[in-house]
Amino acid sequence: MRKSGYRLKPGDQVPTRPTTVTEIMGSPYFAYGVADKRAGRGFRNTYESWEGNAQWSYERGRAWATKAPKQLALKKRGGELNPAAVRLWCDDML
Repeated sequence: MRKSGYRLKPGDQVPTRPTTVTEIMGSPYFAYGVADKRAGRGFRNTYESWEGNAQWSYERGRAWATKAPKQLALKKRGGELNPAAVRLWCDDML
């Protein structure tokens, strides 16, 4: 991987970018992680083929599902994030 002509070496930090809680929790991969953890499933067979941010979102979803009560829905009926779910992430996981 190259960044401005520089070749990353083992142990180098990969490039990062700013994000938001809403962007992370709104990712379909976050929802997959929540669903899989709540159903007691292991990691999906396709996990290894996902790009890094998708894997991060999935793992964050699994972590959130470990902490969140099962009755706490990630999203409301209309598909928007449940404010209580976001509050749990912000208050207890950050």
